[in-house]
Amino acid sequence: MRSATLGLGIGAVMTALGIWIGLRALTTEDAPLTGSLGLDLAFAVFFIARGGLQYRRWRLARERSHP
Repeated sequence: MRSATLGLGIGAVMTALGIWIGLRALTTEDAPLTGSLGLDLAFAVFFIARGGLQYRRWRLARERSHP
């Protein structure tokens, strides 16, 4: 369960990073982080999805350990 909790923390960081990248790309006039707006948005979607998968893994591990 400890590794699942660590995974939840990593998933939360990845989700927050994805939201920040996406909002930054859509709301500021600054240059994109990667040099391309499309690539920034792709990274944002990837990080948000990956964070969601980490949450799902944590939830499944929790259900298995607490029947």
